Order: sequence, then C-alpha cells, then structure tokens
Amino acid sequence: MREELIKTYQDYYVEGFRTNDVSLIDKIVRYPIASIKDGKVEMLDSYPVDPAQLKEELEWDHSIDWSYEVSAVNETTAHMAASATRCRKDGSVIEHVHAFYAFTKTEDGWKMYAMADITF
Repeated sequence: MREELIKTYQDYYVEGFRTNDVSLIDKIVRYPIASIKDGKVEMLDSYPVDPAQLKEELEWDHSIDWSYEVSAVNETTAHMAASATRCRKDGSVIEHVHAFYAFTKTEDGWKMYAMADITF
C-alpha cells in the first residue's frame, strides 16, 4: 500500500506541479480538501495553488532532494509527508518545502483530502 500511495502521489501531484497541470492534480484530490496553513483551516472546492503562477512568483524552475514517507497506512486511510528543495534555473536554492497529506482509499484509488505545508 505504501508503494502504491507514493506512486500515485508522484504520478499525479509531482507531475502536475512539474507540468503546471492542475487537472492532473485534481485526479487525486477529493473535494472539498482541507488546507491547513498558518494556523488556519480552510475547506476548499478547488486546488489552492496554481503551479505556473507559483513558479513565476518564486522564479522556481525545478525541485531537488525529494523525500517521501508514508508514516501510517491502513486499508482506508494514509498519512504521508513529502519534502523537497525548490531551485531557480541556475540551481540556487529558493526554499525548502515540507508537506503533510491525508489520503483516503476510494473506488478510484487514493484521494487526498487534507494538506498542510511549511516553507523555510
């Protein structure tokens, strides 16, 4: 189950960010999604980040040092953490990002229903 969850995350979420394709990210999100940021929780009916806009704002070209950890999983629920370093085209570091995701298993596979991230 852990490998299946990581593959799903990489195939849809990471690839969606890489290609600026929110419709790809949407394939693994069960809306509404809980977005936890800066001590606030919002229930959202659409994905809260536009990858292309974020890349432009940060001058973000690529990410390195990806790390994934499924900290807990059973037949219906999983918790996962992921981290990476965001870099500019010249390789200089913009920031490090660490995120937590909660998933539920559906007939259509793993679906993300909550997320929280920290950048530093």
